[in-house]
Order: sequence, then C-alpha cells, then structure tokens
Amino acid sequence: MITIKNISEEIYNKINYAKSIVSIYPDEAIKISKDACKLAKSSNLVIEEAYAFLSVSLGSRIKSDISNILDYSYKALVIFRQENHTVGQAKSLNLIGIAYFYNDMYEEAIKNFLEADNLLKFNEDESLVSSVLNNIGEVYRELEVYDKAVYYYNKAIDTIFQNNYTLNHAAILGNIGEVYFTKKEYEKALEVFNKAYKLLDCDNDMISIGELENRIGQVYFVMKNFKKAKEYYFRSFKRLQNINNKYYVIDVLINIAELYIEMSTGRALNFYEKAMEFAETVGSKNKLCNVYRLISEYHEKEGDYKNSLEYYKKYSNINQEIMSSKLKSKLEILNIEFQNIDETVEVEKIRIRLENEISRQKYELENIKNSNKILEKKVYEDDLTGIKNRRSINLHLKNILNKTSKSLVALFMIDIDKFKIYNDYWGHVEGDLCIKKVVDCIKRIQIERNDTFGRYGGEEFVYISNCINYEQAFNLANIIRMEVENSGLYYIYKGEKKFVTISIGGVIGNSSDFNSIQDIMELADKELYRAKNMGRNRVFLRKVIS
Repeated sequence: MITIKNISEEIYNKINYAKSIVSIYPDEAIKISKDACKLAKSSNLVIEEAYAFLSVSLGSRIKSDISNILDYSYKALVIFRQENHTVGQAKSLNLIGIAYFYNDMYEEAIKNFLEADNLLKFNEDESLVSSVLNNIGEVYRELEVYDKAVYYYNKAIDTIFQNNYTLNHAAILGNIGEVYFTKKEYEKALEVFNKAYKLLDCDNDMISIGELENRIGQVYFVMKNFKKAKEYYFRSFKRLQNINNKYYVIDVLINIAELYIEMSTGRALNFYEKAMEFAETVGSKNKLCNVYRLISEYHEKEGDYKNSLEYYKKYSNINQEIMSSKLKSKLEILNIEFQNIDETVEVEKIRIRLENEISRQKYELENIKNSNKILEKKVYEDDLTGIKNRRSINLHLKNILNKTSKSLVALFMIDIDKFKIYNDYWGHVEGDLCIKKVVDCIKRIQIERNDTFGRYGGEEFVYISNCINYEQAFNLANIIRMEVENSGLYYIYKGEKKFVTISIGGVIGNSSDFNSIQDIMELADKELYRAKNMGRNRVFLRKVIS
C-alpha cells in the first residue's frame, strides 16, 4: 500500500538525486525536480513541493537562468512562509539573493542575504549559514567595501571550521585572496591562496584546484615572477584539460596569452585564439565577448587596425546581445517580483530601478559606438597627419578601377626631397612637424577641389583627382609643388639655406586603362623616380589614355 510517507520519501529521493547530478547534467536535474513538483502537488505535500521548487532553482543556477532561479525560489518562499519553515525560507532567500547578484542588482541581493542570515541566527545548519555569510561577503567585494567583505568571509569560515567542510573553507579562502589581490596586497593574496591550495591538495575537486593554480599564477604574474606564473598557469591548464573542462580553461588561456605578451615571446595570439575557440564551443557569450575585446586590443597594439576593428565589431555585437539579454532578464525579474513580492514594496521603486537600468545600458551602448568610430578612424587614417593612410588610398583606388564606366583619373606620387637631411638637421620631432606642414599645404588644395589625398608611408604621399585632362593634371601637380616650396620650411646644408621641396611623378588615363592598383602605382612611381633623377622639385606626368 502506497502511503503519504512513501510518496514523501520518493519526492526527496528525486530531489537528492537531482542534486547529485545537477553540476554535470543540469537539464536532467531540472526535469527530475519538476517531476517531483508535480508529484508533491498532486499529493498535497506542500513542504515537499517547496523543496522541489528549490531543486529546480538550483538547476537553473547552474545554467545561469536568472529568471527561473528567481521564479522557483519565490514560489518556494511563499510556501515556506505560510508553513513558518525557517530553514526553507533562508534557503529560498539565499537563492533569490544569488539571482539578484548574478544580475548586478546588489542592493536587492544583500537585502535577501541579510534576511536569510537573520533567520539562521539560532540554526545549526553550518553549511547553509556559511553559504549565506560568504554570499554577503561577495556582494561587499563587488561593491569594493573590502573590510566588510573580509569580515563576512571570516565569519563564514568560523561557522564551518569545526565541521571540516574542506571545499567550502577553500572556496571562501579563495574569495579572501581575491580581495587582497584586488587591493594589490600580493603577498597576503599569495599566502591565502596557498593556504586554500593545501586544503585541496588531497581533494578530488580538480576544478577548484585548477582555479586556485590559475589565481596563484596571476599573483606571480603581477609580481613579475614570470617563471612561477608560467609554472602555475600550465599546471592549471593541464589539470583542467585532463578533465576536459573548457569553461574554466578559457581564463587560463587568456592569462597565458598576457604572460607571453609581457615576455615578448610572440605566441600570445595563439592562446587568445584557443580561448576564443573554447568560448565558442561552450557557448559562453560573456567569455567570448571578453576574448574578442582582448584580441582587438592585441591587434591594435600591433598596429593591425583592420583586424582590430574586425574583432572590436564582434565584441560590440556580442556585448549588445548580452546587454539586451540582461535587460530582458531584468524585465522578467520585474514581472516575477510583481507576482510574488509583498504589497508593502513600493511599485515606484521598481519603476525607477528599471529606468536607471535602461539609461545605464544606453550609456554603455553609446560608449561602444564611440569606441567603434575611433577604431574605424584608426583603420583608415594616418596616425601622424590625420589624412588617409595606405589602406584607405588602396581602397579608394580599388573602387575607381572597378567602375564599369570609363572615367579619367590622375594619380600623383609625391615625395619630400632630401627629407633625411632635414630630419638629421632638425631632429625627428621637427621632422614630424615638417611632414604635417607639407600635408597642410596639400590639404588646402585637396579640400578646395574635393580630391583624394593620403600618406602612403614615411615622407611619401598619394594625390588622386578625377575627371581632369592632361594639361589640367600637369598644372595641378605644379600648383601642389609650388605651394610646398613657398611654405617657408628650410634646413641648412653645407652652410647653405635650403627650402623644402617635393618631387611629383604622375599618371593619367581612363580607369579602364589600368589593370590593377599595383599597375597604376608602378607607373606613377617610375615618373617620380625620373623627377628625382632630373634634379628634384619638378613634375613628370605620363599619359596612358587609349
């Protein structure tokens, strides 16, 4: 005969089994927990139903499904309050606080954690008490109130110390180490991390050990002990690789990349790309977003603005997805709150909170757009002069040469005469100013005519004008040449004052007369070479019109 007691035992068996597999198979754990919910509801076992709700919430926590963590925890809380079940209320409030914490809603998080702590004042469930106290510490750490964070972490340790909860103890020590690390108290951080590491040394939790090895590596890295940093990073990497945990390996790979950048080994990009591959495999948008940003910054430092922009755009796109998802999550949270919160809570406060969140996200989006514009500018703009760079000139030429209709195009290669002598006489700083002043002379003409002008490299420039004939092109080149000659820039060579001049080699023809960018550039370059050989400060222009 099936009794209520038998059904209750079956429900708790389902809940306990779900708990045992939740970290590996969260979807299966959630399914089993929901079956337990249905069984409890159909049998009118309200406490069992509430614990089944919490079991669903735990599975949702593993999946970072904030809405469901909150929804099922609130459902459990309502029942536990009705039944005056203290531990159940505390567990529900702890999970509700975690949901808010995950969504960066720290005020709401700490309110629930503190309420849970208050309920547990005379409770003997040390593991639950330490979890709540640790979570309060986590909120204060995020808020950068470090003294309070450490205070609550130590309270959490005191609670579990007598019962030898090794994993909990090590995890909390790790959090204390993070506080010291953030405060740049690296010796203290290392001491605490090593203490946690020894606690786990004989334990079988490979993920916790791997995480600590990575953290210890970070401390050695900032202390400039690269040999030790590398040792701990690769210990962590191998350990996590052996258990095929790609999620935690991502952070280790990023740290190794940063180590190799600092050591100038040239292998950093390989590790960033491996981190990107793993982030894509595990489907972690947050980690992928971070990796895209780091790869973009890496390419920018290397001067590869094209790849930098490409990855920044990927970062921007996925960051917008994350922010949209967060906003959606906050809206879902508000909906859950309206259904579950006490009537005494003011609706106006919730509305203001939502408005503030929307404003913050708009601000972040605007920052991303502005950064994108700056980076895109760098891709196509010369750093020194602000005019088009080689990449931009080539793109412009490509567009001209790809046109199906015939159109006249004149291209001038421009070179500053004897620039090395000017540079040697005045120095590199004045040399840069000379380039800028030459550019200013030519820019005035280019802007007036709406032509295209850019720096091709060093003291060499390219000027492109459309729809002019040979005579007009030749006259234009000489106007440019004389404008620079009359700029007043000079240097002293062998006791004689010499004015800065330019040589120009050009080519004019229909766009269809040129086979490629290389073709038109080589023809112009040959004319520039002639101008240089014939005494400089002159123009040579080749006509290739068919």
